Amino acid sequence: MVDAPTFMFGYERSGTTLLSMIAGAHPDLAVPLSVTGLWFTQADNLDEYRNTDDTIDVERLVCALCEHERIRLWDESLSPESVLPLVTEPTYGAVVNAFHRAYAARKGKQCWANLDIGTLDDMPRVLEWFPEARFVHIVRDGRDVALSHETMPYGESNTWDCALSWRERVGTNLKMGAMLGKDRYLVLRYEDLVLDTSSALARLCQFLGLEYSEKMLDYTEMVDGKIPDDKRWLWPALDQKPQKSKCYVWKQRMDTKRRIVFEGEAGELLAELGYETYTDIPKSMMAYLYEQWCFLGRKGRFRRVRKKLGLSNTSKLEREWSGK
Repeated sequence: MVDAPTFMFGYERSGTTLLSMIAGAHPDLAVPLSVTGLWFTQADNLDEYRNTDDTIDVERLVCALCEHERIRLWDESLSPESVLPLVTEPTYGAVVNAFHRAYAARKGKQCWANLDIGTLDDMPRVLEWFPEARFVHIVRDGRDVALSHETMPYGESNTWDCALSWRERVGTNLKMGAMLGKDRYLVLRYEDLVLDTSSALARLCQFLGLEYSEKMLDYTEMVDGKIPDDKRWLWPALDQKPQKSKCYVWKQRMDTKRRIVFEGEAGELLAELGYETYTDIPKSMMAYLYEQWCFLGRKGRFRRVRKKLGLSNTSKLEREWSGK
């Protein structure tokens, strides 16, 4: 068993929560609910927790974090009394480590992993806190990611926006991971996790230095206790076994113009990750016009207009969950 901090992440709607649930069902690995950027935003505000000698006031910082909504969403309640004894030195990394160790202790486990899509963009800072850290990057076919974003109240506002962001953010992180090497950085495809679950989990366990455990497949039993009721609509199928119908959805639901626009911006990265792409992207007036429409609505512009006009912005995913 390799006892080194593990950071799991991926682009939004790439299966990060599914991965964390499965990994967290391992008998030796504790993975709490995503902190959604907490460790990074708190690091930006450390000055208010510094002593006159520029050291961190660990006790005040830990007390504040114990009251933070993201920590309070964890399925184990942590107090300063349970966290402070685990802080081994007055550094920010030691505080983050103490929170995860305290959570792991409550679960009766030895190792911990953090889930946060923010790590996709902030991996260098994690390495400052934990020079020995390992990273698990889950990737998903970007066209399915784009379709999933269309159902959300946030995220990229259209296919073109998503293609640009997915290419830049995922591509940049893959380059950083290549510099770390295969012993420190694992790329796991969502499609492999769903379609060949046992083999994908065997790779994950080998990377983490853990023995493979069938108990990881029992993650559905943890969903009600781990996911807050008001967050369940984000992952409506999480209490079910991995669903093959969630893979390569674009082949049925993405029209030609959207596929042309996405692959025109991110086709090379799709191919690099082993996904099927056009050999030669077709010319299409409809795709050209759609791309111009996407450009006009970039960065959520149309959403903001709808909001100003008082029109409903309830997402498809929210409507489906309400109906359910």
